[in-house]
Amino acid sequence: MQNQEIKAIILDINTRWDAAFNSKQPAQVAALYDNDATVLPAGAAQVSGAAAILDFWTNTIAQGIIDHKIEMLEVGVDGNLAFQRGLWSAAVVNAEGQRQTFSGNLHVLYRRQADGSWKALTHIWN
Repeated sequence: MQNQEIKAIILDINTRWDAAFNSKQPAQVAALYDNDATVLPAGAAQVSGAAAILDFWTNTIAQGIIDHKIEMLEVGVDGNLAFQRGLWSAAVVNAEGQRQTFSGNLHVLYRRQADGSWKALTHIWN
């Protein structure tokens, strides 16, 4: 697989991830992760496995985070593993109606699934 192919695949995953998150669909977000995946949130405990990842995204989305966006900076692929290095941004509106934005870096390691699709195996951000 060439980098252009994996770039298109991961851009599609990013689009689906942001759409699911922003439409408050945590099950759709969680479905983009490998069954053995681990999410490593900045400043918090690691979250591993499908059920725990679904709970994590359900709770995170319930906090009122909006307008999530992933920006890809670099991708690569080697066999059944691929990576993405990029940026993320999101916002929240507080009780007074003031919008606060926040952003950071992200890194995602993907694993090719038996059906040929790709899912996140490790997702870390700060």
